[in-house]
Amino acid sequence: MGVKTICYLSFGYPSIEKSIVAAGYYIQGGCDAIEVSLPPKNPYRDSAFIQNLYKVALEQCDDYDQYLDGVGRMCDRYPDTEFFLILYHEVIMALGAEKVGAFCAKHGIHQLISGDLHDEAAIAALRRHGVKLARSVNYKMDEADIQRCIDADGFTYMAAFPAPGSYVKPGFEKLETCIRYLRERKVSEPIYCGAGIKGPEDAAKVKAAGGNGFFVGSSIIKLYDEPEKLIALIRAYRDAVKDEVDTTTVERKEC
Repeated sequence: MGVKTICYLSFGYPSIEKSIVAAGYYIQGGCDAIEVSLPPKNPYRDSAFIQNLYKVALEQCDDYDQYLDGVGRMCDRYPDTEFFLILYHEVIMALGAEKVGAFCAKHGIHQLISGDLHDEAAIAALRRHGVKLARSVNYKMDEADIQRCIDADGFTYMAAFPAPGSYVKPGFEKLETCIRYLRERKVSEPIYCGAGIKGPEDAAKVKAAGGNGFFVGSSIIKLYDEPEKLIALIRAYRDAVKDEVDTTTVERKEC
C-alpha cells in the first residue's frame, strides 16, 4: 500500500453524534484511516487548538462510557474503515485498561497511541487483547524515545516538522534524515508523520522523506460546517501522495 492518509477526529467535538457524522465525511474524502481521540481533562501534551476541542467536548459530555459507546457505534456504521485510538494515560486509567482492551478487540481496533502511558500493568492488559502500542519521537531524537520505537509493536509517530522554537538535535534538521536514522536503528513498523501538516504540499514532503503515512487534523476540523470543502480537501491530500503512473509503460503495453 502507498502512503496512508490518516484523518484526526477529536471525538465529542462538537458532540458525539456530530463526530460520527464527521467520520462519514472523512470516509467520503477517501481517507485510509481515522485517528480517534477521547478528551482528557488535562491535555498538557496538545496545542491550544486541540485543547479547546477537548474542552467543548467535555462540556457536552464527561462520561467516558458514553464516548466508548459512540466510538463503538461509529465502528459499526463504517465497518470497512481502519480506526486508531489516541488516549491519554488518565483516560485509560479512568476507563480501565482491561475495558479499553476488550473494546478494541470487539471493534477491530488494533493500534493505540498514548504518549504518556508507562503503566506496565495497563500495557500488559492492552496487549493481551491484541492492541499494538504506537510510540512517538520528534526532532529532539531522544534516545529513550527511539528505543521505545524500536521495541514497539505498533507504528512510530514521527513529528512531521519541528514545532516553532523547539529543540532540534544537530544533524537531524530534515525529516528524511530522521526517518533514515530510525530505519538504520531497526525501527521496523510503519512511520506515520503528524504535527505541522497544514496542506497537501506538506503531505507530499512526508512522502518524499520516506514516511509511510501522515496525519491531518486542524485543516479539516475547521471545515466541519462546509462538508463539501472538507471532502474536497481530503481528496487533495490523497492526490498529493499518489504514486505517479509510468505512462511510458502503459503506452508500450497498449502498443
